[in-house]
Amino acid sequence: MILIAPLGASKYAGEIFSFSPGVQNQAMGNTGLTLQSSPAAGWWNPALVATDNYRGLEIMRSDFFEGLLTQNQASLRFGKGTAFTINHLAIDKVKLTKLEDEDQEMSNENRPYVWKTVTNQDLILYAAFARPLRDNLFVGISPKLAYRQLAEHSGWGLGADLGAYYTLGDKLGLGLNLRDFFGTQIIWESGEHEIAMPNLDLEAGYGFTMLKQEIPVQLALRAQNFFEERGDASSISSSAISTDLHAGVMVQAIPALQLMMGYDVDSFTTGLGLNIRSMGINYAFKANAPDGLGHSQKISLTYSW
Repeated sequence: MILIAPLGASKYAGEIFSFSPGVQNQAMGNTGLTLQSSPAAGWWNPALVATDNYRGLEIMRSDFFEGLLTQNQASLRFGKGTAFTINHLAIDKVKLTKLEDEDQEMSNENRPYVWKTVTNQDLILYAAFARPLRDNLFVGISPKLAYRQLAEHSGWGLGADLGAYYTLGDKLGLGLNLRDFFGTQIIWESGEHEIAMPNLDLEAGYGFTMLKQEIPVQLALRAQNFFEERGDASSISSSAISTDLHAGVMVQAIPALQLMMGYDVDSFTTGLGLNIRSMGINYAFKANAPDGLGHSQKISLTYSW
């Protein structure tokens, strides 16, 4: 099924599933397949939720393209083996037009006018279920359900991701996520049928301490591989496969403060996290991309128990 899914895939049909949750992840260059501490780990790699007994909640708000697109997200982890994420995307004040005389072709005498403004929305629910196969090998699956409302049309999407996490010693971790592994289906009320093309995420993470103070440092390098030619939109592109590169670093200068920075395909990112007891606040900033679509910001509140 994985091999034949790209044959019927619709280009860009799976773009709504690429908006990642997690402020720590964005600040670290949009990495996260090996970042166990992220409350949104279930989205990044469902296998991660089986690695520890973390219980926590993250509520996030972000703006893309200088406010054109907004994202609201809530991630919840229930300890070993289970997590949920809700992602809401919205583009407000989309203008719909009509011709003054719909029975005639468009011309200088028959011009379009704005007759209505609408909000395009996507609501996506992700679940994550995982278990250990060995002491250093974990696997997970993340089914997802999406509801889309674009202009005056609506549709439903159904799919799943497969994840794995493997540790080598206590410092190096390798993460894998095969997204939309059987081709996520999107069915519109009009009867149109789209298939999201699978893509393969790979990441290496390395954690260590530095200086006499034993300051924790986390490094991550991610390669997101698409089975299609994406041109200049990707870091590396060929006729058969395209790859987006991401890298990030997190330094926990003091127990309550995390400093983060990274590289996300074509832009630099940075951010910080402040944690006091069970509460936390995180901020991430992504600089202007060369495509001219502006910077993006994310902010979140976290609570763990």
